[in-house]
Amino acid sequence: MMLVCYHFFGFAQNQPCNYSVSGNVLNADTEEPIPDAVVKVSGTEKQTTTDENGNFKIDGLCSKKNTLIISCIGYADSTRDHEHDSEIHFYLTQEVTSLKEVTIEAQRTKEKGTETISQVTIGKAEIASNPTQSLASALSGLEGVTFSSTGANVQLPIIHGLYGNRILILNNGLKHGFQNWGTDHAPEIDVASANNITVVKGAAGVRYGPEALGGAIIVEPSPLLLNNPFYAALGTGYQTNGRGYNANLEVGQGTENWSYFANGSYARSGDRKAPDYYLTNSGKEEKALSFGVLRHLNQWDFKINYSFIDQNLALLRSSIANSPDSFIRAINSDEPVFINPFSYDINQPNQTTQHHLAKAEVNWWYAENARLTFIGGIQLNKRDEFDVRRNADIPIIDLDLLTYDYQLEWKHPKWHGLDGLLGLQYFSQNNDNNPGTQTTPFIPNYNTDRFSAFVVESLDFGKNTMEAGIRFDFETNDVRGRETNQDIFRDNYSFTNFTGTLGYVRQLSENSTFRTNLGTAWRTPNMEELFSFGQHGFKTTFGLLRFQDNDGQLSTSEVIPLDESDVDPERGYKFINEFMTRKNGNTHHLTVYSHYIENYIYDRPIGVFGTIRGPMPAFIFDQVDALFFGADYNWEKEWTNSLSGTFGLSFLWSGNIGDNDPLINQPPISTNFELQLNQGKVWWFDSSRWSIRPSYTFRQFQAPRTVTPESLVDGSVTLTTDSEIFDFADAPDGYFLLDLSWSFSWKNLHGNITAQNLLNTGYRDYLNEMRYFADDLGRNLIFTLNYNFKSRNNNE
Repeated sequence: MMLVCYHFFGFAQNQPCNYSVSGNVLNADTEEPIPDAVVKVSGTEKQTTTDENGNFKIDGLCSKKNTLIISCIGYADSTRDHEHDSEIHFYLTQEVTSLKEVTIEAQRTKEKGTETISQVTIGKAEIASNPTQSLASALSGLEGVTFSSTGANVQLPIIHGLYGNRILILNNGLKHGFQNWGTDHAPEIDVASANNITVVKGAAGVRYGPEALGGAIIVEPSPLLLNNPFYAALGTGYQTNGRGYNANLEVGQGTENWSYFANGSYARSGDRKAPDYYLTNSGKEEKALSFGVLRHLNQWDFKINYSFIDQNLALLRSSIANSPDSFIRAINSDEPVFINPFSYDINQPNQTTQHHLAKAEVNWWYAENARLTFIGGIQLNKRDEFDVRRNADIPIIDLDLLTYDYQLEWKHPKWHGLDGLLGLQYFSQNNDNNPGTQTTPFIPNYNTDRFSAFVVESLDFGKNTMEAGIRFDFETNDVRGRETNQDIFRDNYSFTNFTGTLGYVRQLSENSTFRTNLGTAWRTPNMEELFSFGQHGFKTTFGLLRFQDNDGQLSTSEVIPLDESDVDPERGYKFINEFMTRKNGNTHHLTVYSHYIENYIYDRPIGVFGTIRGPMPAFIFDQVDALFFGADYNWEKEWTNSLSGTFGLSFLWSGNIGDNDPLINQPPISTNFELQLNQGKVWWFDSSRWSIRPSYTFRQFQAPRTVTPESLVDGSVTLTTDSEIFDFADAPDGYFLLDLSWSFSWKNLHGNITAQNLLNTGYRDYLNEMRYFADDLGRNLIFTLNYNFKSRNNNE
């Protein structure tokens, strides 16, 4: 069975028959050529197929204008006028569709440098079922991917135990420039505007840069398609937990040489609810817009994109204590200290962010299967954080981060069988603390400049593909901050590093594939890990250069220059293997990996310190050698054309191998099963689809020992920087969740009703820092409705 898309062109009779048509068929999302597409001239017997570079040519035509039909697997329809002797690119879009109740899903083409690395993509349909969810939440259903959170609004993706700036987030081709430090800073991504999101699970530092040590997340906006009739998509939704509501709109069109899209969204939610009480101060408000424009000229494409997002995120009020007794009570209580009636109000503690992204891209196809690409981008991230204090309307943290990103890539023609990409990049960030916070800045001002060069090559031979790459990075940092006595300190340091990757793919049979990859990566310590000082959120934190160990006691009176310290960059070595087989309605995916990281940096509790606003948990950053070992398993079963199921299991073991200690805040074992029933046409619905998803998350058996807050406050337990790692509370018990979903369509109307935590289970998530103070979310009913309009041709 094949999904066929058609491409039409006007055709007029003319003699003699000496006209020709030619062109290049490309994937609209990746701009990679589509080989073996069938190109037929309507009304004649003339036809051909595209070569490995996506090129085609048909001679001997009797008309100057022609109608072509392009057949391909997994691509949507497109309409285009074409004339004799005008060679042009044709962009085709991948889509998910249904034929006779059998779903065929086109896979995203893997980028050069990642072809041998395990990865998975979610599409527009999955995103649209809950457009207000965070980026991390949207990906959390994938094996090997979960998230760390600080309450209901701040969530960071975790890939195989790593998160933060060990996971590079590529937003519309640019590294997302945000305050990527700490567990309470989530990437400001408008998920509703994304066309697809891809998770690369291996060390992808060669292709994307140092922060891809643990993997990469690639967020792609709506594609800019030529010859695409005018379309409009309007969506709205409501959630019972938090009484949240949202709306989004997107319009777009493509002509012969122009294309554009524009979208916007709004979402608001009030206080969320655990099964037995409201989580006071847990609402959010989010506004976003974006647009893109494409101009096509023969061998040239010129693109411009802009996006903006504005967020106001509340943090749980009960996470802030003002006395030793209230802190102990908050940690030990079964309920939060503050429980107020439902409200949409967002009070302190909270954080507001505004993120601007502007990008220009030029592509020049100067020869067959050869392209030069230049990308220039600028981002501005403005962040204010407000705390519970006397001057609560003044931010305790006020930061502006300006990011510049320039990339030049050469996709060279095939040479002696090698197919590859060479690139240069200049990346720069300027971070400034705005005055007026009445506090010592938590992180200093700094400038970072990085110069990079990389090359990745692949070679196909028979049923085998080899891939190799190498990258060079040179980074400089200029840091300015204040010591405890408010004297200014400065530090200048630089790093130089080479990283590499080597991978292999073997097509074992028609139904089975094996891929393996060994990748090295590195990461410079971020500014929080080096220079953080003082209170942030519900805790007090000290960076690696802001404390000294004096005979086991913590001293924070001065800042240590990096060159005089023992701090080194992280260096990771990840070996990942994936086996896939599909036969008799069964599909099995098994991924096994090991990841050794030298100089792994993490924060760990050190005690309870008194502050102006009361006692707070205190954390320091530490550096050790760590090992991660794990496996992801996924089994998909099709019992009938309408009934299918998916089983998933993720396991991770991690540890500090130097001291034989566990690491803190690592994902526990989790398993899930999703049963899907595709009813097809039912009553007046064109389609109806049900799914039920039970899941179980185990207790984290690798958690550190527990030292209670009361034993620290009363002094019965004494700790030093050399003490064994501990946590303030036991790892919570495992928990069972049940989700139920129904999606339907009627003409151009698509809807979804989802019940999350249907049984209203009370539980605490080990990876949620608010687990110290409150249960996680209770039952939530999500209603979404989307209307899609598309004109029949470009003139409507």
